[in-house]
Order: sequence, then C-alpha cells, then structure tokens
Amino acid sequence: MKYFQITRRAFTLALGAAAVAAGMLGPASIAQAQPGAWKPDKNVEIVVGLSAGSSQDRSARAIQNIAQAKALVGVNVTVANRVGGGGNVAWNYLATHAGDAHWLQIASPTILTNYVIGTAQFTYTDYTPLALLGNQYIGFAVRADSPLKTLRDLAERLRADPASVSIGLNSLGSYLHMMCALSARSLGVDPKKLKLVIFQGGELMTAGLGGHVDVIATVSSNLLSHVQGGKLRMLGISSARRLAGAFAQVPTLKEQGVDVVLANWQGVFGSPKLAPAQIAYWDGVFGRLVKTDEWRRDQEQNLWESDYLAAADYARFLKTDYEQARAVFVELGLARKDF
Repeated sequence: MKYFQITRRAFTLALGAAAVAAGMLGPASIAQAQPGAWKPDKNVEIVVGLSAGSSQDRSARAIQNIAQAKALVGVNVTVANRVGGGGNVAWNYLATHAGDAHWLQIASPTILTNYVIGTAQFTYTDYTPLALLGNQYIGFAVRADSPLKTLRDLAERLRADPASVSIGLNSLGSYLHMMCALSARSLGVDPKKLKLVIFQGGELMTAGLGGHVDVIATVSSNLLSHVQGGKLRMLGISSARRLAGAFAQVPTLKEQGVDVVLANWQGVFGSPKLAPAQIAYWDGVFGRLVKTDEWRRDQEQNLWESDYLAAADYARFLKTDYEQARAVFVELGLARKDF
C-alpha cells in the first residue's frame, strides 16, 4: 500500500494563487450585492462536541469574540457544548438543522477517521465544509533521561524489533495512530507490529512523564510545558519544516529521514445541504476573520499554524485527507468492513 502525505501549505499553493485569493477574500462581498444573497437574521450557534476549555471550545469562543467585536456577522453569536458519543452527539444535533446556515460546528479529523473505522455513520460529505482554520503538528517525545536520544535511535530499535518500544497515544484509529503507522512504514517497519498503548485523556502525559511507556505521540500543544520544563524531550515533529518559537530547535521527521507530514487540523462545518449563497456568506466572514490580529494572536498562543482554506478548497482538501486515512486504516485492518 502506498501512503501519501500533503502539507496544508503545499495543498494551498497547488490550487493556484488566484484560487486562494478568491477564497481568502470570499465571494460574499459579491453575493451580498446580488438579489437573493443570504445573511443571518437570528442567533448564530457554534456547536462544539467537546467540553468547555478544550481546543475546539477555545477556537469556537475566539471566533465568537472576534466576530462580535469586529461586527463580522451582525447578529448574536453563541457557543454550545454538546458533548458525548465521541462527538456524535454534536454532529447528530447539527444534522437536525439541514439547510440552515445559522448553525456551525468546529471539526477535527475525527469527522473522517470515525467513519473510516466505523464508529460513526456519517462523514464530511454529509455536512457542508466551510473553512479550514489551521493545524497542529504531532510530536514524538520521551522522558528527558530516556536512552532514546534522537529519532535515529528510535528508528534503529523499531527496525530491530518493533515490539521492543512501547508507544503511548490517546486512541486507535486517530491521526496520532496514523502518524505512528506512516512513520513505521517510512522506516520499513510493519505498522501492525508496533506496540501501541492507549491512554485516556491526561493519563497519556502521566505515562510519558512517569516512564511507563518509552515514547508518546501527541500534538505539540500538549507537550509544550513539559518540554520547556525539561521533563520531556521531543525526538521529532510531523511538520513540513521546523516550527517557530518554542519548538524551533525540534527537527522535523522529514529532515531525519522519516517521510511523513501530518497535522491534526481544525475547521468549521455547516449543517447539511447549505445553499451556495449561504456558503458564500461564510466564506466572506471567515476570510475576514482569519486576517485579524486577534485571530493571529489566538492561533500563536494556542500553537496553531494558521492555514486558511475557503469552502471549496477545504472540501477538496478533505477528500485528499479522507483517502489517506482510508488507505492507512484499511492496511491496518481497522477500517469498516464495507470498504
């Protein structure tokens, strides 16, 4: 099975500067001057499938605050946390508002992976993609006193015996799992032979800090404080190039011979079956929002790489990411049986 990776910026560039410019500016300004243009006439609700304080919740509230402070929408904007069922509760709720663009939802790659592995009966094509907001990259980290000093050390151990290294992560069938599988494949190691140990929530970091596993794989924001405090050391990160700021000294997987670029992205969906005028309206709003200083500061503070794609480009991006996820989990034997 041949895996492929695509960076968010490479994807954007491949679409052509003109298409990106149109998406960034959004057709809403044109649509609003035409008969039949849509705009909200009541409260806009941003749905979050995770609890208050989560990454998705913070992004939703940043959008809410900026949209209202900058008068980008013209109506009240609220955030509703609808938690449960691995995100299914929120998605099922959004589906009840088909055709109504007053409801939005913050999305992560689980909209793809949950369908691929069979824990959800819906996927990205059942809703309306509106905007890719940004991404966080995934790192391999070890305790500061680990004998694994570099990614090369880890690679040598995995090639000699994949089961000799325990790798902690939060869930199977996730982008963290994908990153481990793609890395193993790049090293010539059978990803099905990896020794993966699953932890819930904060248990993963406890396991990594306590030395209960050899390596942990998680997004960069989860690692920052422990790396800065000298308790963890990062072996590599799944970005196309080195990150700025606190992770500037962390080498990428690619520069160490592991041909993997993968991000845990974040985006916005609308309810099913939105009309072109409704999509155009939100293209205009998000195109303006991501250019604000407030949004840039929020992304930097929360370690997100801002990589905006408007609705049409986001839909094409999702198709590519979905095909990659399907290929990986079919190969691992974790995909739903009707593929």
